[in-house]
Amino acid sequence: MSTNNEDTKRGSWEDFLLRAAREISLTEPQYEVIDKRYSVLQDILSASDNPLLAEAHIFVQGSMRLKTTIKPVSGAPDDLDTIDADAIIWLPYAQGASAHEVLEAINDRFVQGSRVQKDIKPLRRGIRIVYADESPGFHIDITPARAVIGNAEEKGLGRLEVPDRVTGWKASSPIPYSDWLSSASMQRITLESFSKSRGTFDSATQDPLPAYKDYADQDPLRATIKLLKRHRDEWAIRSCNESNRPISAVITTLATHAYLDVAQQSRDKPLRPLDAILAIVHKMPNHIERRGSNYLVCNPTDPGENFAEKWNRPDEGARYREAFFEWHASACESVSLGLESFESAESFAKAVNESFGIGSAFITEVNNSIPSNWTLPGRPDGTTRNSVGMSLLFGGVSSSKNSQVGVKPVDRLG
Repeated sequence: MSTNNEDTKRGSWEDFLLRAAREISLTEPQYEVIDKRYSVLQDILSASDNPLLAEAHIFVQGSMRLKTTIKPVSGAPDDLDTIDADAIIWLPYAQGASAHEVLEAINDRFVQGSRVQKDIKPLRRGIRIVYADESPGFHIDITPARAVIGNAEEKGLGRLEVPDRVTGWKASSPIPYSDWLSSASMQRITLESFSKSRGTFDSATQDPLPAYKDYADQDPLRATIKLLKRHRDEWAIRSCNESNRPISAVITTLATHAYLDVAQQSRDKPLRPLDAILAIVHKMPNHIERRGSNYLVCNPTDPGENFAEKWNRPDEGARYREAFFEWHASACESVSLGLESFESAESFAKAVNESFGIGSAFITEVNNSIPSNWTLPGRPDGTTRNSVGMSLLFGGVSSSKNSQVGVKPVDRLG
């Protein structure tokens, strides 16, 4: 009987995690606002008479392209309180130009052409446009890029290089990376069972953002990545590690490698949905490579692009490495919170809020949607809505030893 209690508790927590991934995703109105502002970039570039910017092509990169963007943490410091949207400006005539020249050209054009409340912020590899007048606010990080020598493809396809204010030109392959993740996400995890859940020059050109439906219709991999990114943000604030927190590219790459491991493993032994999520998170460090004293988390489509390059800096690399492993240990605990037995609903809600920034109202909403005789996530075995209701009605503790008979857990992932 206890096994059945445990099964329904796992099913409840599975349902919670997947619904939470949707809860922290952008809403359609938020997505539409970003899309509208993003579409203006082409007009700004097309008004330029700088030969370096002729026939520029803009495309989205990062979490917006990967469809893993999450809502910001309300009231968070620095850039954690804004939605992050990234774009690449592919420049067909930047060959022979220095990194400094290209960065200054981009900065000057957007300082002149943008109409935003905050000043354009120079970044190490581009600029940041902050749209503080929206709620929640968001920013678009714009990075110029050119094709590497030998890459004859157009509009940002293939391997690129981006300017760096410190080191010059650096390898970057955002479109091949996005294609890799998309291909990985289509590798299905075999589950025990499956059921559906609830100017003078030619004008610049621009790729559209993915359709909102494609962004919102999340798969298991992207759902896990969103949860990990939200946990990363909450952990960084709570531990005062905002500056050294793991970057999204590291989390996304390691989670995708781990997802492929789990998908392969499930072919021989089908997994419960929750077990698949837990395995993805736990296996992430297995894909951190070492080369001498250097750490590598490379773009699988471009080994010259090391997302963990900050880990190898002589002055601050140790802080980045320590922050990652501390965060990962916390993430492993947090994705299992619902399997623990908290003394009260309030203590469970507090732990969930600290880990994922999700309040008690959402927990109540999820609890009310699961079968009334399932063990509630984060509560002792047998604590169901039925037993809680009986306890409130009679002012005591109601036994629910027989309340789980014949109930099956949620059997789906995504």
